[in-house]
Amino acid sequence: KQWYQRRVAITAGDISHTMLVFLTSLLLLSHTLASTDTTTYDTFKLVRQWYPNSCYKASPACISPLPRVVKYWTIHGLWPSKRGSADPVDCAGSSCHLNVSRLPDLVDMMRQRWPTYESGGDAQFWKYEYCKHGTCCTDELQSPHDYFNTALSLNHKLDMDKLLRSAGIVPDPREFYTFDQLDKAMKKKATYWCRTVAEEDGSSRQLVDQISVCMDKKLAWIDCSVQSIMCNTREPFYLLPFTKENNDEL
Repeated sequence: KQWYQRRVAITAGDISHTMLVFLTSLLLLSHTLASTDTTTYDTFKLVRQWYPNSCYKASPACISPLPRVVKYWTIHGLWPSKRGSADPVDCAGSSCHLNVSRLPDLVDMMRQRWPTYESGGDAQFWKYEYCKHGTCCTDELQSPHDYFNTALSLNHKLDMDKLLRSAGIVPDPREFYTFDQLDKAMKKKATYWCRTVAEEDGSSRQLVDQISVCMDKKLAWIDCSVQSIMCNTREPFYLLPFTKENNDEL
């Protein structure tokens, strides 16, 4: 009888342990499915960057100069986004990889339109952007080629340089502009990203270094829900020109 009671107790303990393992596994599985659920976004953000404003007195300093031809707004990334919620990221986890050699028809254009000043170079930057953002929109953009090709096409269609130039916003270290001017140039509500830089004379300048435009899941241009990130839209901003420090020399 004592043996039977001990056996029942041990069996009950085994069942409890098994249930605990099962529930823990179920919780981990539900977390994994939630993190890879591509329905957790409803818009795209095409983020463009103006390198002179990003690199001016930056700390840490920008390392890799851009190709000499680059004197325009470049792509930072194409990000699936959820209005009123955190953006989905890293949906493939550690299994993500990117083989740039499978993008032979895109690489030359990517080097011109999607370069980076980061020390790892372009290929590492493209992998980072795809693994963090591109893996979260595979219901619409099923492959890396789809992702990068779509970003390049949208960048060409929504020409940032042309939009700003048509509104009289051109690079000039002495000229400042207002956010009202920028709003009118963009036509639809965009999101602005800013840096404020202290100058030697004690003054400071606000620099718009990134602008994102928003699209619905079918890639139609729509208003963004957030106007600015770290910008004081009541104060003017500057758009600095490219210099020899920003670009490779021949």
